[in-house]
Amino acid sequence: MQFEDVKNARDYIVYSQGMHSYSKAITKMMDLYLSYVPYVERAHQEGKKAIFCSALYPTTWEAPLLYALDTIPYATGEIGRLSDFRVMQIAEDYYQFPIETCSMVKCLVGQWHIRKDDPGAVKRILGVSSGCEPFNMAWETMKMQGFDVHNPDVIYRAKGVDGERLENLIKFFIRQLYRTIEWVSGSREFDEEKLRLEIQRKNRLLEKMRKVLELRLKRPYYIRSLPTILILNSGVANYFARPEEFEATLDLLIEELENIPVDEEENKKVIPLLWVGTTAQEFGIYEAIDQAGGALLGFRSSPNKLFREDVPPLEAIAYYLYDNQRAGAEIYMRRFLDEELGRINARGMILYGIIGCSYNSVEREMHRNYFHQKGIPSINLEGAFQLGGPTGQVLTRVKAFTEMLS
Repeated sequence: MQFEDVKNARDYIVYSQGMHSYSKAITKMMDLYLSYVPYVERAHQEGKKAIFCSALYPTTWEAPLLYALDTIPYATGEIGRLSDFRVMQIAEDYYQFPIETCSMVKCLVGQWHIRKDDPGAVKRILGVSSGCEPFNMAWETMKMQGFDVHNPDVIYRAKGVDGERLENLIKFFIRQLYRTIEWVSGSREFDEEKLRLEIQRKNRLLEKMRKVLELRLKRPYYIRSLPTILILNSGVANYFARPEEFEATLDLLIEELENIPVDEEENKKVIPLLWVGTTAQEFGIYEAIDQAGGALLGFRSSPNKLFREDVPPLEAIAYYLYDNQRAGAEIYMRRFLDEELGRINARGMILYGIIGCSYNSVEREMHRNYFHQKGIPSINLEGAFQLGGPTGQVLTRVKAFTEMLS
């Protein structure tokens, strides 16, 4: 496929596969990504259990638990990527969601509405009630439409919360996990050893993704921005519903990166950038970065701490949740972003959020002001969640910003 033929998000994946035809690993990863939603829906129709959940960033905790309960994690964001304006309008016209509501939430409500009368569709949703207030509204709406919705309470760990206060949070969330296990399987009994093995698998994948990100520092153009962020934010979170295949492909990618020679002259031309935000739906933004000589080498969602393996598995999930939190007050994110900027020797930051997310828009502005005072240039972008290419204005801004840093 030629770049001129690209019209939508799927086209960008196919185009990216062609651009990476020299790599069996990247080509396979993009195949796994493209087939993720159809694979989950087909598996569910064949009798396997699948549940909608976040499962969209390395720091999410659902995948090890669900796989240990013989259930496929179905990342809600991935059905949202299938949406267009007509799907989003269902939330506005049928359910009377305000037009200013987050476009991601409206896309998901529209997608669930389409599925609500399909007897073969996935009808169970695992939500995280403290994550996003518009999502709470969406889940309550879907509950009234006949979906089976479970909302475990998750409390953010504020800076300085340690000792007895942290232990109380751990105990609280373990109780929430038992409730979730009972909702998923019908019983609070579970195979502790199986969950322990899933936690070990997640730790291996986190370590391997760290390895990929480190190897990219010297080989930034071997795997470009789009496949990198899809592997990081989706693959490491849900394994594209095929854990063994995903891990084997990740191993192959590491092998390829280790064997490719380092081109020092090419590396002098690279513009290292830090991506702060969710995965952009308008995949053309990534292409614009690459074409301007930029490389997304750091990410807000980069793997941080691992699951503990010295405690019982439910306790390990609780610690993982609280140790990896990057939400809440914006100030708690600064140290991590400072570390990422230093790790990749970034020349600038791209702050990206979804239209309609008021929390994220405020957070991005606070990041911009803080890092501007430190002399770190940034560009603040908002995008729609539904399908569609980025506007020419956005692409021009991205290219101009990246070229300005060269």
